[in-house]
Parts: sequence; structure tokens; C-alpha cells
Amino acid sequence: MVKYSYEIKLKIVQAYLNGEGG
Repeated sequence: MVKYSYEIKLKIVQAYLNGEGG
């Protein structure tokens, strides 16, 4: 379950970086 949440957080961070950096 923790790994699942970690992957979700990674996706959120990537989307954030995409929005801010892209």
C-alpha cells in the first residue's frame, strides 16, 4: 500500500514539474 501511495505521489510531482517547468 505504501508503494502505491509513493507511485501516486511521484505522478503528482511529475505533473507538477511538467506544469511548472513545461
